[in-house]
Amino acid sequence: MSPRLPAVTAATLAGLALASSPAAHAQHWQDATADTIGATAQWTNKVELADVDGDGRVDILLANGGDYAEAGTPEPQRVFKNTGDFDGPAAAFTEISAAVFGGAGTRLSRVIEARDLDGDDDIDLFVGGAHGTASALFVNDGAGAFTDASSQIPAGALFLGDAEAGDVDGDGDLDLVLADWGGPPFDPGAPGGQTRLWLNDGAGTFSDATAARLPVDLVGMSWDLDLVDVDDDADLDVLVSCKLCTGGRLYANDGAGTFTNVTAGRLPQADNNYDYEAMDLDGDGDLDLMTINDGAQLRETILINDDGAFTDETATRLPGAANVASSDDNVVVFLDVDADGDADALIGSLNAADRLLVNDGAGVFTLDSTAITLSTPGTLGLGLADLDGDGRLDVVNGQGEVASSDKVLLATAEVAVDTAAPVVRILRGARADDLAVVARAHDRKSPSAAHDWRRVEVELIPGGGGTAPNVALAWRGEYLWAGALPDSVLDDPGLTYRVCATDAAGNVGCSDARPVAEPGAPDAGPGPGDPDAGDGSPADGDGDGGCGCSAPGRGDPAGAAGALALLLVVAGGLLARRRRVR
Repeated sequence: MSPRLPAVTAATLAGLALASSPAAHAQHWQDATADTIGATAQWTNKVELADVDGDGRVDILLANGGDYAEAGTPEPQRVFKNTGDFDGPAAAFTEISAAVFGGAGTRLSRVIEARDLDGDDDIDLFVGGAHGTASALFVNDGAGAFTDASSQIPAGALFLGDAEAGDVDGDGDLDLVLADWGGPPFDPGAPGGQTRLWLNDGAGTFSDATAARLPVDLVGMSWDLDLVDVDDDADLDVLVSCKLCTGGRLYANDGAGTFTNVTAGRLPQADNNYDYEAMDLDGDGDLDLMTINDGAQLRETILINDDGAFTDETATRLPGAANVASSDDNVVVFLDVDADGDADALIGSLNAADRLLVNDGAGVFTLDSTAITLSTPGTLGLGLADLDGDGRLDVVNGQGEVASSDKVLLATAEVAVDTAAPVVRILRGARADDLAVVARAHDRKSPSAAHDWRRVEVELIPGGGGTAPNVALAWRGEYLWAGALPDSVLDDPGLTYRVCATDAAGNVGCSDARPVAEPGAPDAGPGPGDPDAGDGSPADGDGDGGCGCSAPGRGDPAGAAGALALLLVVAGGLLARRRRVR
């Protein structure tokens, strides 16, 4: 087996230690592992956070099973239920793995995808098969009781590095796109594997549509696959990382779920890529990328989006000490750690300290070397959620390849309470002959999960005044939400509409209002950077997503009461913090 990296010198390690020198007053997260999930001993590849039992609290799922490139020993997939008791005396989490998986939880897996796969508004679980093993599907009855429904997915042994759910064909259900290694990646002559597509029939039964809909293109050892609308045409394209290639892949969607390889000229190439993570980094409304471990000296890369083609702007946006060399990083997630309305980055590393990169608002990042001083020597997976209800994002840290326990890290007062409005932008507007609406809503956090949102909906504004019922939109992958206006809107030629999103903390962001377009008219809505585009760009009047709803609870039916409740939660969180972590 080939080593992951060249040998790291003592000087390099000394530099990393210096860059991560501790400053206790600035520690952003405290280690609460002992009081939450306790000691774990598996090879954890990815972390998934979801409310699996529908009780309103975020639970923890860990995809387990080594080894690095060859099959190791099958291990239990683990699920920890959030009890909400962070002040004791009971445990804040209890393990429910056996209840969820029954006798089918011990396996080799690199990914668990927790999404509503059968359309009944609860969280189902797809467990990807790794190292030549079968995948599994567990269907939720709505109250957190799961049934093994693996007969509803294509059979066969796979070498999956990742899986993502999203509606790729626009039929209103969530399909699965899979990153397949094709076999042991370091075997002599190993060709790599073809990315796979399984289409959903709407009720959670999947069929293999790979041959008809994806290019024949073999990818060697992909650790990460993302569904991202790179060109703002309201459908999901596919990004596939590759360690053992000259670069990753970009497959463009035709809108109906058939993909074309458009990598050349649009996606800069570099080998040893571990991760693509999409977010609007520079505030212009489209989705840029941060990649992991594929830059010079195995650094990170920032790719800025221009109409679906990416340009490497790492030198100016992630300069100097902010971009550590040879630290064997594995994963990046985005969060607005200081609630200033831009996306910061949290990087997980295998042989160095995990790191926080702070965005200046224009997409230039600096290293906060005091934010994380905890020992997490084997970070392969990261998950973000407000686990304890204090309005701040906590971290779950999946540890693999080393003998280190997974970590639950609760936010301190150095992490800001979320008071920033979500960013909302309509990508496809309603026309009189097609009332479908597709919008992008994000809270500067990745990945987007069901528990991040109270609601995303279309607000109808009748032309003669008054009110009309709002129309709920459904998550369709990445940060996309979709639905259709009722036919009754055609009876009011003066009606306008906008899309509003309320995040988990009660902050509301809206797009600008627009009328229903005439039949056959192009969707000529405001683009990124246009005044009042509602995209959160600097040209948008208040930069908060278009509606000026940046205050906690503003625009929410709870109004001032919601804001007061949030303040009380925050105050209670500050008082209780000393009791939560012992």
